[in-house]
Amino acid sequence: MTRTYPLFKVHVDQNAALSGIQQVFESGFVNEGEQVTAFANRLKEILGVEQLVAVNSCTSALTMALHLTGAGSGDEVLTTPMTCVATNIPVLHTGAKIVWADIDPASGNISVADVKAKISSRTKAVMCVDWAGTPVELGELWAVCRDAGVPLIQDAAHAFAAEYKDKSVAHYADFTCFSFQAIKHITCGDGGAIVASDPHRFGLAKKLKWFGYDRDATKDEKGNWKGQKWDADIRLNEAGYKFNMNNVSAAIGLSQLPHVEKIIGGHRRNAAQLDEAFAGHPKIQPLTRPKDSLSSFWVYTVLLAEGMDRDGVLKTLNDQRIMAGLVHLPNDIYTCFSPYQADLPGVREFERRQMSLPCGWWLDEDDMRHVADAMIAACA
Repeated sequence: MTRTYPLFKVHVDQNAALSGIQQVFESGFVNEGEQVTAFANRLKEILGVEQLVAVNSCTSALTMALHLTGAGSGDEVLTTPMTCVATNIPVLHTGAKIVWADIDPASGNISVADVKAKISSRTKAVMCVDWAGTPVELGELWAVCRDAGVPLIQDAAHAFAAEYKDKSVAHYADFTCFSFQAIKHITCGDGGAIVASDPHRFGLAKKLKWFGYDRDATKDEKGNWKGQKWDADIRLNEAGYKFNMNNVSAAIGLSQLPHVEKIIGGHRRNAAQLDEAFAGHPKIQPLTRPKDSLSSFWVYTVLLAEGMDRDGVLKTLNDQRIMAGLVHLPNDIYTCFSPYQADLPGVREFERRQMSLPCGWWLDEDDMRHVADAMIAACA
């Protein structure tokens, strides 16, 4: 059988996952309960945070974050177009206007200088994305936002276990949103989490994910109602969402968390091999990374030299069953975002030159040598 080198592959401990799901079904309680609590608590340990809420998707987490900033009609949200549309579609639903920030074409991440130039009294939130798992210059960006009194929302869908200055990236934003979707480092089938730096907003996030109820006040650890005590802690003061995670999704996630070091370590090991293979290459440029950061390398993105036939390179690799590709396209090219246009030279340069190679835990040293050699040959 011809070897295939996929760009994405989910790590599944089948026995543990099936056992966890069976326990959920045998309990007769599928909604949010013990498994969701256990999953959230383990995430807090891994990320070194306390104020985390598990939800049903990263899109839901981003929607809640925007809600908690108060973004609405007449406001502006300053955001990057170089991301999955899931980052920015929630902005459209708030009624706020999108203001595109340019990106650093050498990293794919939002330009701090452009954010600083465009942030204004109308800006209700700034949104950034850690492209391919590599953190933005979070220290500088968060400082710009704090100086302007504007919350920073970090879409860390690519960046589970990524670090900045020896801490999880979740320590460097007002809200950090993680994804456990089908092709992420850790999957729940679909799922997400929101980390809020402010205790008050964290308390509101816990309510918003489940209609507006404080679930801790109304239900016990197993998900059973504590009783009908309709006091101020239980009364619905604000209409929330149906964004809570369920026990089946949490059981799938729990089965993978013991393997986090293997998964993330495999991505980092393979990325380091590609770094070495492409160092100084005249036609293949790895992305730049903040010096105090540690990427989780969801994929390995490179920039081709100007004028190269990227489609030809991709076809050559794909014909060899190396599933290189373009992970995301700039959001500003899509019709739903057409009312929001800007001059974005960094985005356009990155768009022309970027492509991503597989570097996941499922590939070994020989595989990565083959991927690197094939890439270099395709660019010859």
